[in-house]
Amino acid sequence: MADHRLIVRSGPSPGTVFDVTKEVTMLGRDVTNDIPLGDAEISRQHARLTRTPGGIVLEDLGSTNGSFVNGDRLTSPRVLRSGDLVGLGENVTLTFEATAQESAATVMSPVRAAPPPRPAARPAPPAAAGPATPMGMPAISAEEGGGRNRWLLAGCGCLLLLAACIVVFALMDSYMPDTLYAPLRMLGF
Repeated sequence: MADHRLIVRSGPSPGTVFDVTKEVTMLGRDVTNDIPLGDAEISRQHARLTRTPGGIVLEDLGSTNGSFVNGDRLTSPRVLRSGDLVGLGENVTLTFEATAQESAATVMSPVRAAPPPRPAARPAPPAAAGPATPMGMPAISAEEGGGRNRWLLAGCGCLLLLAACIVVFALMDSYMPDTLYAPLRMLGF
């Protein structure tokens, strides 16, 4: 019987329970992972759970969209406690739980130190319309924006490329019109 498990709260297949039974458990989008999570925001090998004497440790493996514990982005490995919310990317949330046997062993064993007290949960700030942008559209927060920043950057890159092409065409038209229009003349235009 597993002494720890992850329960999918949001993302693909909510309610799915994954028992953590191995010394090292891999999480990610690739189907070869111990815990495969089919979401586009998850990296192929996103995170790793490692069983240590101090407990189960979660480590982000350099994922694109990050790993989170109780809303805090992981910057280094972190020991999980029963009840912790594990976020992977922007869409997947899992609850980490210790089974009754593990919880009882923690309470009964005089050798183990008690876990440090968890900070009180901060309530989420209320959603506000936010300041208007110059075009009169409401500003989009980072939480609402999702992957929109990537699309914005891609769009800006396309506009810069288009502007560079126009500049090159204008320079060729000014300095080398014979070369620029020769293919059109050959076609009879």
